[in-house]
Amino acid sequence: MSATVAAAAARPSSRFPSTRRFNAGIKTRTRGRLVVRRVTQPEEPQPDDFVTFNAIVGGGDWSVVQAQVREAAVSGRLTPGVLGAAYSVYEKCKETAEAPEVLKTLENVILLLTQTLQQLDATPAVRLIDELMTIDPFVEGARVKAAVDDAYAKGTVAPDDLKGSLQMMLDGMAEQDEAWEKHVAQASQTSSKEEFEQLLAHATGRMEAQRRLTQLKAICDAQ
Repeated sequence: MSATVAAAAARPSSRFPSTRRFNAGIKTRTRGRLVVRRVTQPEEPQPDDFVTFNAIVGGGDWSVVQAQVREAAVSGRLTPGVLGAAYSVYEKCKETAEAPEVLKTLENVILLLTQTLQQLDATPAVRLIDELMTIDPFVEGARVKAAVDDAYAKGTVAPDDLKGSLQMMLDGMAEQDEAWEKHVAQASQTSSKEEFEQLLAHATGRMEAQRRLTQLKAICDAQ
């Protein structure tokens, strides 16, 4: 994968691709938590952005990619331009009909870059919600309440900001319900067992995220 991607990055597409159709095919991995933030938009990549992108994917192994993304984030080299470079390379690989596994790996890299940029851009309230979403508030409500109380006491998060962010996330999920139902209806017709299992896992994760958000909002409202 790294050789193919490196070659594409060395000869980037002359035009900056639209990201709409790429975003539609990338599924967010929730794993019991929800990352709901404003969308990070890629920017027109510069030569330095392709250098950073090549450094990220050059190791080939996924653990190395993750480590390189973290290092780029800490050093300040991870920017929307690097995300733009990833999209440009993805476009080039699609144009040259690269293997599906190469495209899938690039989609995963784009997802990792997007989520990392979003984490860097997140407000204190959203970062706290991300942490709390790893806890089941129905099982460990006292632990959630203690974490919220601690954040209020330290002044890292204001009550109105936390409640407002929670409500924004719930409203956003509600707005997506109709589109999600249409997507499920269409995707459920697939004959692929793998695609159906992915759909089922995504639906289960979405319901769990909504369940936890709702309970977290109730806990915060009661404080």
